[in-house]
Amino acid sequence: MRTGFIGQLLNYLRFRVNCKRRGGYGIHSPYVYSLYTETLNADSKNNKVFERIEQYRKDLRRCGLSIVRQRLGDNPENGFPGDKVKLARIARNVSVPPHLGRLLFRLCSRFNPEIIVELGTSVGISTMYMAAANPNSKVYTIEGEESILAIARNRFKQMGFTNIEPIAGNFDVQLPELIKRISTIDFAFIDGDHNGRALLQNFNRMLPRVADTSVFVIDDIRWSPGMEAAWKQICSNPKVTISIDLFRCGILFFRTGIAKQHFLLRYGPY
Repeated sequence: MRTGFIGQLLNYLRFRVNCKRRGGYGIHSPYVYSLYTETLNADSKNNKVFERIEQYRKDLRRCGLSIVRQRLGDNPENGFPGDKVKLARIARNVSVPPHLGRLLFRLCSRFNPEIIVELGTSVGISTMYMAAANPNSKVYTIEGEESILAIARNRFKQMGFTNIEPIAGNFDVQLPELIKRISTIDFAFIDGDHNGRALLQNFNRMLPRVADTSVFVIDDIRWSPGMEAAWKQICSNPKVTISIDLFRCGILFFRTGIAKQHFLLRYGPY
């Protein structure tokens, strides 16, 4: 069950008490300080790709089209099986906000991943932000709702993204099949199933494909008590050497030869 308003408020107050100040003050790791000041807390210069992605979001918010949901994940904001849900609602409630989309863009620009795996395409906004960072990256994005994926796939073509491979189907089926096809996961964005057990399962499936330079971003880590517990368990995994809590989302690094570290950092509206 999703954490209610009071629970989220208490979570945020605890986060603010314990997190580092803006500007990087108190970050004693040179690697994380550089990452924070140059990428996490940096401004993304506007470019035409950003404008086109955000125009797509605006178009969806004005769209009167509805789709019938299958609801494979654990997010009631997506609707229940058989519900008709307007695309405007999905674009408003489910898609990543602009500040997170730009963060994904900056991270992919900094680390230049060859293989990107996304769990939860939705309407494709986060997918396009990652794909736009480097046309030589290959983005594999899995979405359980075929009707939504069809809309995203059409927009990928319209905007000329040739480095995105959309995959329709359940994560339990499609992720193991994808893992067989790729040797490493250089960058992952996990935003598809708001269920702690499923998050742990999908993380563990991808873990054999991580490299020293891999970066994972997990969205909605405080969406529910189960998601928060799963995030903490993932941070404690021996392969995770640096974990960064940005309140809404978390970032994981797997660099060897360094001491395990965990950071709470302010970012965006948080």
